[in-house]
Amino acid sequence: MPGFSWIGAEREKAGREMRTVADSAGTEWTIFEVKKTVAGDQWTYLPEQFGNGWLCFESAIAKRRFAPVPPSWNDMTDAELLGLLRKAQPVVRARTPAEEESRAEQ
Repeated sequence: MPGFSWIGAEREKAGREMRTVADSAGTEWTIFEVKKTVAGDQWTYLPEQFGNGWLCFESAIAKRRFAPVPPSWNDMTDAELLGLLRKAQPVVRARTPAEEESRAEQ
């Protein structure tokens, strides 16, 4: 299927936990579920809607979060996943001190 691949070992062994899709610009997005591993874990730095986990859409140029995680998201078509990508919230990455310094010099 164009624009779709399983990451890692063969499909059954990978647990269908990661997917990649390409958007109309050709950008490849890796998609995976982020969820709490320990009861009581809190992500206090995130908006409440992400408290039970989210789908992470990650490319070489950006990262986005989508919540809530749809049931059987890993069985969705590429078109359905790209629809979720369009609705996902961009992640604003904190700049490192070196990036801040470089930016100030410009």
